[in-house]
Amino acid sequence: MKRIDEPELLDEHDGPPEDVARSLRDLRFFNRWCGGTSAYRRLLRKLGGGRAVLDLGTGTSDLLESLGGGFRVGLDFKIEHLRHGDGDGIRRVAGDALRLPFRDNAVDVVTSSHFFHHFTPEQNAAILSESLRVSRHGVMMTDTRRHVLPWLFVKLLGWLRLVGRITRFDAPASVRRGYTIPEAREIAAKVPAARREVVNAFPYRFGILLWKR
Repeated sequence: MKRIDEPELLDEHDGPPEDVARSLRDLRFFNRWCGGTSAYRRLLRKLGGGRAVLDLGTGTSDLLESLGGGFRVGLDFKIEHLRHGDGDGIRRVAGDALRLPFRDNAVDVVTSSHFFHHFTPEQNAAILSESLRVSRHGVMMTDTRRHVLPWLFVKLLGWLRLVGRITRFDAPASVRRGYTIPEAREIAAKVPAARREVVNAFPYRFGILLWKR
């Protein structure tokens, strides 16, 4: 599939609050039941884990919730998304992933999930470099691979009205905006990490792992 960089409705600033809330619940559903949470935790372990974790594009911070403890910070550009979080000891910060409001080596690991596709290759290389700056150990990012099968799956969910109005548009758009593993490798190669790895992650996801030392 050709990559099509199409803006998503959840990124807009004028979505009806009830539609935004439903879309954020849909994202939690996808993470829990479609492999997002398990891939996130599995790749974080492969990186080496960490007790202090910063998650970019965190939304409701459900992936940080799944870690169950430690010093956890969720960053999102949209403060209204952060307000939908459930607490659980997670610190929430409104900020820009391209200019992280943290000092060097502030946390053990920087993570993100289903966030990479929102940005151009040049922006993603900058975000990875900025993430490496504020981490002590490394960076882990995972996203859906651009492929016809996940696109058909989310289109079917929308056709069956199993997801909300925003998700019916955004989920297929996010797959089309996504990257393939070779494309992700090209982006990761531009980041000054001591070691890097781009891996397959079931189902139809990839992971970028960057080690600082």
